[in-house]
Amino acid sequence: MKRTNVTKKMNKRICVLLATVMALGTTIAVAACATNKKEAVPVSAGSDTSVSIVADDGQNPVMNFIGNYYGGRAAILVEATGEDSAKFTVTWSESYDTKAVWTMSGVFNEATTSVAYYDGVKKSVTYNDKGEITSEMEIYNGGKGEFVFSYDGVTWDDQNEHIADNMVFKYGDSAEGVLATDPTEYIPETSESAAASSAATSAKPTETEKPKETEKPAETKETEPATTVPEPAHKTAAEISGTYVSGRATATVDASDPDNVSIRIVWSESADTTVVWRISGRYNEETETILYDGCVKKVLTYADDGETELEEVSYTDGSGAILFSYDGFTWDDYIENIAENMVFIKEA
Repeated sequence: MKRTNVTKKMNKRICVLLATVMALGTTIAVAACATNKKEAVPVSAGSDTSVSIVADDGQNPVMNFIGNYYGGRAAILVEATGEDSAKFTVTWSESYDTKAVWTMSGVFNEATTSVAYYDGVKKSVTYNDKGEITSEMEIYNGGKGEFVFSYDGVTWDDQNEHIADNMVFKYGDSAEGVLATDPTEYIPETSESAAASSAATSAKPTETEKPKETEKPAETKETEPATTVPEPAHKTAAEISGTYVSGRATATVDASDPDNVSIRIVWSESADTTVVWRISGRYNEETETILYDGCVKKVLTYADDGETELEEVSYTDGSGAILFSYDGFTWDDYIENIAENMVFIKEA
């Protein structure tokens, strides 16, 4: 009788132990599932707004394009907001102490990789020598336009001023970094570099396994000669004549006389103010350049009826260089460096 009671107690203890193990296993499984669950990770978008990236298809598609883009004297900061929207801040250096600043936002269109906006605000901001803002004036609000992302970067269709027509803003950590990579996109491979590359490839012959006597050697095809890209011919004076555009600046080149090429650059600063440079110099076909001095710069102010109200001469001894390339020219202005990082594209 006593042995039977002991057996019953042992069986009861075994059942309690098994139940405890099963409960513990369930707890561990639940904890493992909770640990493996993917959680949202907050990522700073470069402003007061943070965007949460969820490890699934719910991520804001603008996250693929956030960052800084540079073109000429302007920079565009792209930020992601909400689930599918973007915020843009465009900063355009007008002088050493004044910048034009635009802010706008809109919903991202995945089909066209673009963002249309209708809330653009433009301000003129002035800074002191320490980089601190000394004045800020709103120029307009309710601006309209569109940003389109592509493999090359982003383009800005500003429907109020068309200030960025024909410009491509390239992604990068800094303006200098972007410019350092640009020239390689426009320099074709020359016949010399192609020949050197071909020679380097064929300098060390590839060892092939000697076929067995009972095997028939595999047929080999003759190696085709490397294709070379000829260096483009230098532009003649007749070929550089025409109209060139970059941002708000337009240049007219008259090279009917190669020894005295006339260039007129018109830069629209505002609705009633235009800056005009008159440049002349000899075109060197070998270097595709024009070195000049004696450039005249004028600032023209217009009345409401479009008539010239004031004409002020800024200087008459400007100097610099114009360098023509495949589809336009760059302007190295020794006095103001106003066209630094800009490319004037020739109109068809």
